[in-house]
Amino acid sequence: MEEILSSGFQLGEHHFSLGSMLQILAVLSLSQILFWTVRAALRRIFKSSSMEEGTRFMIMRLLRTIIYTLGAVIALETAGVDLQALWFGSAALLVGVGIGLQNFFNDVVSGFVLLFEGGVRVGDELEVDGMLVRVDRIDLRSTRVITRFGNLIVMPNGLISGQTVRNFTQGDQASMLRIDVNVAYGTDLDQVKTILLDAARSEQAVIRKDEVGVLFTDFGESGLKFSVFFWVSEPWQRMSISSNVRFKINDAFRQNGVVIPFPQRDLHLRSGTIHTPEN
Repeated sequence: MEEILSSGFQLGEHHFSLGSMLQILAVLSLSQILFWTVRAALRRIFKSSSMEEGTRFMIMRLLRTIIYTLGAVIALETAGVDLQALWFGSAALLVGVGIGLQNFFNDVVSGFVLLFEGGVRVGDELEVDGMLVRVDRIDLRSTRVITRFGNLIVMPNGLISGQTVRNFTQGDQASMLRIDVNVAYGTDLDQVKTILLDAARSEQAVIRKDEVGVLFTDFGESGLKFSVFFWVSEPWQRMSISSNVRFKINDAFRQNGVVIPFPQRDLHLRSGTIHTPEN
C-alpha cells in the first residue's frame, strides 16, 4: 500500500506521489464545497437585500477567486511544494506577464472601484466622451452600456473610472440644457428674450418653468448671440426636448420677423490698370 501511495511522477525538482496528489485533490474539493456553501448563504442574503446585480456578481467573482487561490496554495503546501522557490523561479516570467497585461489589470481594478464605490450603478444614465448611455451591466473587466439609439457598446472599466463622467441618475434629478441662437443686428432684444422664454416654458417636458433663463452672451461677427437655459427631468430624452424647443423658437422668429443671420463678409474691390508688355 505504501509503495502504491509513494508512486507518482517527477515534475522539475519535486516528486508528486499518489498520496500527495490525493491530498491536493482533497483540498481542492474542500475549497469547492466551501465556495458552494458560502455562495448559497449569500444568495439567500441577496434575495432579501436591494443590492444591485452587478455588485452581487462582483462579490461572487471575488469570493470564488479568493477561495480557489487559497485552496491552491494550501494544496501545494500540503503536497510539500516549496512555493517560495517557485515564486523566485518564475519572477521574471511574472514581471513580463504583468507588463503585458497591465491594461487588463487596470480594467479589473477599475471594475471593483465602480461596483464598490457606488459612483456608477446598473441603470444609471451617463455622459461618457460626449455620448449619452445607460449602464446595462458591470462585469469584471468591462461595462456594457446602451446608447439612446439602442446600440450596445462594451467599454473598458478603466475608461469610465479614469475620466470625468457625468451621471444624470444620481444626485439632483433635474438636468439643465442650453440652446444657442443668433439674431441679426438691429433686432428688438426684448422681443427675442420673450420669444426664447416662451418657447422653453411652453415645452411640456421642461420643469421649473420659473427658472428658465436667457442670456445675451456676445456680439458676434454676423449677429447677436443668445442662450436659453431650461431644466428637464428626463436627460435620456434631451435631444428630442431640445429639438422641440428649437422648432418653437424658429416658428416664433418667423411669425415676428426675427432674422437669424448668415455669416457676412465685406468685399472691397479696387479698380486698377493692368499693363501688358508691348510686342
